[in-house]
Amino acid sequence: MGVEFSEPESLAAGAALDDVSALARLYGLPLWGMNGNPVPDVVKGVVLAVAERRMRNPEGYVSEMAGEYSYRLPEAGSAGLFFRPDELMTIRQASGRTGLVSIPVNRPVIVAKRLHYPHGKDYSRGDF
Repeated sequence: MGVEFSEPESLAAGAALDDVSALARLYGLPLWGMNGNPVPDVVKGVVLAVAERRMRNPEGYVSEMAGEYSYRLPEAGSAGLFFRPDELMTIRQASGRTGLVSIPVNRPVIVAKRLHYPHGKDYSRGDF
C-alpha cells in the first residue's frame, strides 16, 4: 500500500491477511502455506489484493449517484472481505479445482438404438 502502518493498523492488516488467506484455502487447497506446502504466486497476489481492498475500505462502502444527489452505501458482502469472480476463478485454477458440471436433459435421448426417458418419464405419452 506504500504507507507505514500504526500499531492498530498493523494488527488490522495482519488480521485481514489471515482472514483472506483462510478464505483462499477454503476455495483452493486447505494445506496451502502449511507444513511446507507452497502457495502459488498467483494466489499470493490475489490474497494481497483482497487484503489491501479491505484495508483501504474496511466498511465496504461504494459511491452511488442518483442525478445530482450522491451517497455512499455498504457493498453487499462482508465489509470488503470477498473474492470477485475473476479472483475466485484464479484461486480455483491454481488449485486444480475447476470442477465438473452436469447438463440437464429435458427430452428423450437415443441410447443403444432405443429411446431413454430421463427420470423415468415417457414424454411421448404426455408425462410431464
